[in-house]
Amino acid sequence: MNGIARFLKKRWVLYILLLTPLFYLYVPISQSETEYLADPAKYLLEYIGISATILFVSALAITPLRRIFPKSPIVKAFAFHRRQIGVSVFIYALLHLLIYFAYTGSWSGFVKDWEKLFILSGIVALILLLVLALTSNNRAVRALGGKRWKRVHRLAYLIMFLLIYHQATQEKTGYRETAKIFAPLVLLQTLRIGLYGKRALDERRKEASASFEKQ
Repeated sequence: MNGIARFLKKRWVLYILLLTPLFYLYVPISQSETEYLADPAKYLLEYIGISATILFVSALAITPLRRIFPKSPIVKAFAFHRRQIGVSVFIYALLHLLIYFAYTGSWSGFVKDWEKLFILSGIVALILLLVLALTSNNRAVRALGGKRWKRVHRLAYLIMFLLIYHQATQEKTGYRETAKIFAPLVLLQTLRIGLYGKRALDERRKEASASFEKQ
C-alpha cells in the first residue's frame, strides 16, 4: 500500500493522470465515432466541460476523504497533489471556454450568450476558479494569512453549485447525468458530516460523564 502511495506521489504520474482526458480523445477520433463526426467542435466542447467538472469533483472529494480515512496513505498521496489538481480544473475550464468561443464564431455572439443563465453560471464559475488558481501557492497563503486563505478557498462550494446548475441545465448532460457526476461527492460530504456529528456527540458525552463524576 505504501509503495502505491509513493508511486502516486510522483509528479509525472500526476501529470499523466491529469492529461488522461486529452489522451482519451484519441478513441472517438481514431474510430471516427458518429457523434464526433457529426459536430467535432460541439463534441469537444461538451467533453472538455465534463472532464473539467469530474476533475473538480475529484479535487473537492479530497477533503472529506482525508476526514473519513485519515490514515490512508493513498488518500494522503492524492492530497499531496491537491493544489495541482485544482489548477488543472481551471485549465480544463478555460479550454472549455476557448472552444465555446470558437464554436460561437464571433465575439458578439459569444457575449450575447451571456444572457443565458447556464452560460453565465459557467462564466462566473470560471472567474472564481481563476481566483482559486492564482491563490493556490504558498506565497498567497503567506500574503492572505491562513484563515483568510481558507475563506477564499471556500468559494469552491459556491463553484460546486454553479457547476451543478451549468451542467444540469444543458441538453447533453441534464439533471440525471449531473447527479451521477456529483453523487460521490455528496455521499462523501454526508459521511464526513455524520462522522463530525458522531465525534461531537461523543465528546459531549465524555464531558457530561466527567462533570457527573466530579459531583
